[in-house]
Amino acid sequence: MSWAELRPLLATSSLRQATTIAFICLLFSLISIVLTNQLLEVVMRSHVRDMLLNDVRGQQLQGGMDSAEQLTWGLRYRQQLDVRKERQATVIDHNGKLLFGSRELLPGVTPPSKDRLHWYHISLTNEQGEIAEVLGLSVTLNDGGQYYSAFDLRPMLERTRIIPLATGAGLLLLLLSILITALPFGLHNLYRINRIRDALARYANGDYTAMAPAVQHGDEFDQLGIEINHGLLRINKLMDEVKHITSHIAHELRTPLTRLQSRLLTASEQLSGPAREELLCAVQDSERIQHLFRAVMRIAEVETGRMACHFQMVEVRELLEDVAEYYQPLADERGCRFELEIQPGCQLFGDRALLFQALANLIDNALKYAPAQQAITLAARGRNGQGTLQVRDRGPGISPAQSERAMERFQRLEAKGSTQGHGLGLTLVKAIAELHGGELRLGDHQPGLAATLSVRKRALPGG
Repeated sequence: MSWAELRPLLATSSLRQATTIAFICLLFSLISIVLTNQLLEVVMRSHVRDMLLNDVRGQQLQGGMDSAEQLTWGLRYRQQLDVRKERQATVIDHNGKLLFGSRELLPGVTPPSKDRLHWYHISLTNEQGEIAEVLGLSVTLNDGGQYYSAFDLRPMLERTRIIPLATGAGLLLLLLSILITALPFGLHNLYRINRIRDALARYANGDYTAMAPAVQHGDEFDQLGIEINHGLLRINKLMDEVKHITSHIAHELRTPLTRLQSRLLTASEQLSGPAREELLCAVQDSERIQHLFRAVMRIAEVETGRMACHFQMVEVRELLEDVAEYYQPLADERGCRFELEIQPGCQLFGDRALLFQALANLIDNALKYAPAQQAITLAARGRNGQGTLQVRDRGPGISPAQSERAMERFQRLEAKGSTQGHGLGLTLVKAIAELHGGELRLGDHQPGLAATLSVRKRALPGG
């Protein structure tokens, strides 16, 4: 599994929950191991203290505490039978002469004479560099000598530390098994989430028959799928109602407006002077009303995807040349010329008629706002069916703060009446860009406007 496939899995809530629980358990396990290790050390030291006290009591019962010589004789006899290397004993007489054991095990500090028993805890290093942790008991004998009974704690502690370490290793393996067990559940949940996302993506792209998977396991994902499907069905119903209403309105208004325009033209032919001019102005107003109505209907069709689209590979050079040829008469009136910047072999995946209309709207805006005698550049770049179409002019341009507002319905940035239009051209271009999986960006050409329409190759309905 690659990192690109593993990364969404690591971001799933089920795996994060399992990881969190495992981390908390591991944290508590580590704390328990540390506390257990300390508790074992306390128990071992207490056990060794009891062993040393029992050793002293045993020597007292055998009479070995009366003199250093008698105690030395008993220790030499016990040494032949004692197999524990950790136990050490040292005897010195009242003159400080070593009778048994090694001076290396002596604490180095002579206990006060008033104390019959004296505990000591020291660390020693032998010639091999090995460290010994010695816990000992010093006893003053009846003849003034000293008996040191000591025990090396390190071997015992090292053996006991294996217990928490083994326990920790077992817990770590258990937690790793929990995480490994959680991976299939995370993959399954991710698969189900991706199916819901794919259904919503298809619906957003115009496939209004797409539905989220539901009623399989009866869990929360199925409940979510059921609610999503209810919402999608409700949206479909509302869109059908809007389509029916708008179609009905279009049918009812188209004929009266056409008749009104025809009657106004007929009446204007029978008049002359100011009355004829007023009627011709009324005819122009009716034409603008029809044009506005068709533009609004066209935007609604593009945004909702309720239109016949023919997506295919489009030769961009032919498209731009056709648009430039169509607008060449208007460009000649203003003394403008078209400059084409097209990447060799550029092809885009889309609806040619819609892309033509989007470019026509952008060129129309450029001819309206760009100064005369200035070039208008049509540029295109693309590869593997996706890329950009761009129209650049030398006009006043649009500031970045107003770019989003300029693409809204009926928004005109200049004073009303200074230029003909309804503020729907960029709105339609934006809708066409989104239908092609891209976006419309309005940039600064320094000076002028650089309108860029991006096209992404996607499986869209009708393609």
